[in-house]
Amino acid sequence: MRAVTLGLDVGGTRIKWSLVNGDGEPLNSGDVATPKTGGDELLECIIGIAKVEGVSAAAVGLAVPGLVNTRSRETLFIPNIPGEWENYPLGRRVGSALDKPVVVLNDARAFGYAELQVGAAREFSDVLFLTVGTGIGGALARDGAMVIDELDNVPEMGHVAVEMHGEACGCGATGCLETVASASAVVAYSTRAVLTGLSPTLVKLCEGRIENLTGETVAHAADLGDPWATSAFERAGTFIGMAAASACLMARPEALVIGGGLTGAFRHFAPAVQRLVTDRASLLGHIEVVQAQLGSRAGSIGAALYARDRTVQRAPGPRPVSQEEK
Repeated sequence: MRAVTLGLDVGGTRIKWSLVNGDGEPLNSGDVATPKTGGDELLECIIGIAKVEGVSAAAVGLAVPGLVNTRSRETLFIPNIPGEWENYPLGRRVGSALDKPVVVLNDARAFGYAELQVGAAREFSDVLFLTVGTGIGGALARDGAMVIDELDNVPEMGHVAVEMHGEACGCGATGCLETVASASAVVAYSTRAVLTGLSPTLVKLCEGRIENLTGETVAHAADLGDPWATSAFERAGTFIGMAAASACLMARPEALVIGGGLTGAFRHFAPAVQRLVTDRASLLGHIEVVQAQLGSRAGSIGAALYARDRTVQRAPGPRPVSQEEK
């Protein structure tokens, strides 16, 4: 029997985990709230989950929302989780506590890894992936294999500049894609419609309370034909399409697979994305815009599969961790 591996997808709000068999099939899954203080409390939470849920796992994969070094298994920059993450030896500390091999990768690349092997991208070889949620992440597959380098930063789609004089981003730049097209941006754009009463539908759905306004609320309003909600998704899709079309000019994928927390509204923003990509068909050819299949578990499944391939099956890629490095 092929080895079982555990994947954890560490998000700013929840930590999702999946126990996956050697064929990529989830055996069990769950999630817990991400500790608000981050740092050591987050480390202990990760270790606690792995000790309980990963008893039978041969290796553990950690997907995190930021820059990592896949060789040293250190985090380099995590913008949305409290703590000092520069050169933080996350993989080594978790591995030492568990006495198991541990690998670390970016959460968007983990998402792409899962969708390529067992999800929406199985029929494609060259794919650009986008995760649209609180932020926006990206990943790339070439010739049927994920592009995951030692410095796991290809491609950082959320930080492609799309507005010259746009809003400040958590990365330190301005006008990044995730400031105008993420779930957070859709909510921010819709806030005025609630505060001013321009959208009675949104006011009713969130009971007039801004704190109740979410991406799902805006999607519900769009389903009901609310023009402000429809405009919010058209705007987001247009910016995503602009960035994706530019990336496709360089990467030449067959398909663009979109997942993440906002994919419940895929039907509302995907047409704009497809239109912008199709506008470049004379240079790109046809690129299919596809909805991801694995839902919120894609990141944890991908982390588990990456752990399997890098430590158990020893597939090509960044050097697997040795017993001494756990």
